[in-house]
Amino acid sequence: MIVVAAVLKAADDKGDDLEQEFRKLMPKVMDDPGTVAYVVHRGMDDPTTFLVYEKYENAEALQAHSSTEHFKEFSRAVSTLLAARPEVTLYRQLT
Repeated sequence: MIVVAAVLKAADDKGDDLEQEFRKLMPKVMDDPGTVAYVVHRGMDDPTTFLVYEKYENAEALQAHSSTEHFKEFSRAVSTLLAARPEVTLYRQLT
């Protein structure tokens, strides 16, 4: 299993817009072949911070997700909503 942890920081006053883009994306990602989990969290202390936990059956499923039209559309839509580039870390599940 491949796990992705991504932290995204919304620009000032753009947190609600970013949340709406995630709400549109989430069901589409869960329909992608090989997606095990796609969970988005919004910071309680800092509502401009979002943590995304993604889990895929293998590297091919992650690559396929990254190539979908809905992911590309999401990336374009949020490019003006972010304060900085997302911080993305990949993990290999041990258990």
